[in-house]
Amino acid sequence: MRGSDWRRFALASGVTGMVAVAVIAHVRLRHPDNGNPLFWAAPESVGVVIQAEGSDDVADGSDEAALRGAIATWNGVSDTTVRLVEDNDPAQQERTDWEQFGINLMLFDEDNSSGYFPQGSSAVAITPVWFYSDGRIAGADVLFNGGSYTFSTDGGGFDIQDVATHELGHLLGLDHTGFVGGTMYPYVDPSVILHRSLARDEEHALRAIYSAGSTASISGSVERASDGTPLAGAQVAVRDAAGRTVSANLTDTAGAFLLGGLDGGTYELYADPLDAPVSAANLGASWTIQTDFESTVHGHVTLAPGASVDVGVVIVGDDVAIDLGRNTDRYPLRCVSGQTSDHSVRGAGLVPGSTLSCSDPSLSLVGVTWYSNRVTFGVQVPAQAAPGHLDLVVAGAGGDIDILTGCLEITPPDPAVLFVSPNQGDNGGGFPLTITGSGFRSGARVVLGGIVYEDGVPSGCSVVADTTIELTALPGVGGLSDVVVIDPSGVEGRLENGFEFFDVPSVQSVFPLAGQAEGGTQLVLVGEHFKRRGLAVRIGGIDQGPVEWVSREKLFVTTAGGTPSGPLTIEVQTDDGVGTIVGAFRYAHAADPSVSGVAPGVASAGGGETITIVGADLDDIQAVVFAANLETGLGGFPAPSITVLGPNELSVTTPVAIAGVASVLVQSATGQSGILEAGFSFSEFVPEGGGGCHTVLVDGARPGGSGQGACWLALVLLAVQRTQRLARRRIAIPIE
Repeated sequence: MRGSDWRRFALASGVTGMVAVAVIAHVRLRHPDNGNPLFWAAPESVGVVIQAEGSDDVADGSDEAALRGAIATWNGVSDTTVRLVEDNDPAQQERTDWEQFGINLMLFDEDNSSGYFPQGSSAVAITPVWFYSDGRIAGADVLFNGGSYTFSTDGGGFDIQDVATHELGHLLGLDHTGFVGGTMYPYVDPSVILHRSLARDEEHALRAIYSAGSTASISGSVERASDGTPLAGAQVAVRDAAGRTVSANLTDTAGAFLLGGLDGGTYELYADPLDAPVSAANLGASWTIQTDFESTVHGHVTLAPGASVDVGVVIVGDDVAIDLGRNTDRYPLRCVSGQTSDHSVRGAGLVPGSTLSCSDPSLSLVGVTWYSNRVTFGVQVPAQAAPGHLDLVVAGAGGDIDILTGCLEITPPDPAVLFVSPNQGDNGGGFPLTITGSGFRSGARVVLGGIVYEDGVPSGCSVVADTTIELTALPGVGGLSDVVVIDPSGVEGRLENGFEFFDVPSVQSVFPLAGQAEGGTQLVLVGEHFKRRGLAVRIGGIDQGPVEWVSREKLFVTTAGGTPSGPLTIEVQTDDGVGTIVGAFRYAHAADPSVSGVAPGVASAGGGETITIVGADLDDIQAVVFAANLETGLGGFPAPSITVLGPNELSVTTPVAIAGVASVLVQSATGQSGILEAGFSFSEFVPEGGGGCHTVLVDGARPGGSGQGACWLALVLLAVQRTQRLARRRIAIPIE
């Protein structure tokens, strides 16, 4: 592993000013000059492109599947208008010019071509965001530091889906959060994969920013008890009736807060300082953070669906010496339903006589031991405990408290993948698969052969029972593949090399399309995965004559002959299976035509000249084509007129063509063909007379006279350049 030690993120920007702004829901990326929150103006279709090279640490295509899994995670949030749409145009995927507007790339930077990852860089990944002064996002890209760190999909480095899900949150406009268990928490470690899934905080954030319906909200302000002054940058969070932490935000410079995108229900609200493990250094420069106060529980708030409630002023006490959590801890702390897990949390003032509790009293904290700057404990989770995030609360002997927001995450046990039936199939897909195991839950995803199958979506999978998942295989990458079931919480079960995709041959074209009944016609078969071993070709079920293997994409075949009939299916068989092309060939009574010469052998590319073609069996020729593709018979320049002079001779008028050497193809009415490779040449055509002119129309409008079009273009370029200077302030979100 290139780098696996515990690293810190930082949000970097060149501007440090702070301007008071309207209260916004959730911790948002904000314009560093005027504080405007960043957002996509057309959220219904935010395009992203997965760069084709992928990670050089991953060879089986699972890196692309992991990135698509991260995209699917954000797209899985309901009641929101925002949607990430992958552009899988091969031309776009080949691009590496991430800094250009109009493309939002997800790219592994293996050699610091971006300039963000110099030698010794601690950044694991970064999301540059381009934006306008009103907060509209012009573009954003996710860049992985492939030169300094190892990335993986199976535990061998930083988890690609975990990191990508976090970075896509920035792309959508979210800043880091003090919600310790959330995906937008600003620290990463190779041993943690739970950021693959979103906390309810992030779900509520999307609903608040890109609302598709009516949601509830809680607002208010935070003030000091000592003097009534407002607190800026205080974290305000709420828990639901089950003790699950569901939302958190920071107060503005006036101490005001807004928690939006909520469902109806009863919540417990509290204020907490960002004293550790998240600090002002993890946030954008537009934030002011004050931490010199005590964590304070305000009380319960009841929300009707779609309602907005102002709780008034939340009063907090003076600062205390006790605090919980450090950035060297690996959050969230996973607690598995029905199991006991051991944990350690660092902090200050964690002395004997203190008490530790969590926000769900049905969980038991056992074996609590205090070490002044650290506390160790076990968490016993009931078997049917609902997934979600919980707070830890520490209280000193004198009653001082500190809250660590959402630091525990309850998950189900890892799903187990026991076997797959069938355990092999052709890479063309289309066959049903059944995965058998345990712990399969609704909303699970299957990763197989670099493809992500989502539960309940078209072309996805179906969780039939907690022991069974069914799907129809899509085309996959040939070879052995792990079968991975990823739970909605992000934990996974994996059957290594559990399935094998065969490189089954596929036949895409045959030329010529017909041959003589007596056999001996030379065919060219074009396709994929033609292997030498076990090679056989059948036409209409009959084994053919000699087969010459040219490459994995091309075969030469000599037909064995047959009764005039058709159309007939051609099959190519290798050890991996059989590829077919249906109704592609016929046998005919007539002999195959052939071409032996052309006179004269040169004509002008301007066309219109008469030449003679000689050969055999030319009395039924319907088409003569120059420079046709030798493998398919397609393309080229058809002769405008043909006169049959006899069984062995044709008179042909040459077409307008391109200068150079050309093949000569003759084709009969039956589809039988003869071809003379490099049998003719077209010379350059030089037209007589002077030149001419033409007008290029742009969007149906001609350029104006007297240089008006040029002036208009120059003005546009200047405007665009000025806009880009304003817009291209960089928000760099590194995982460090």
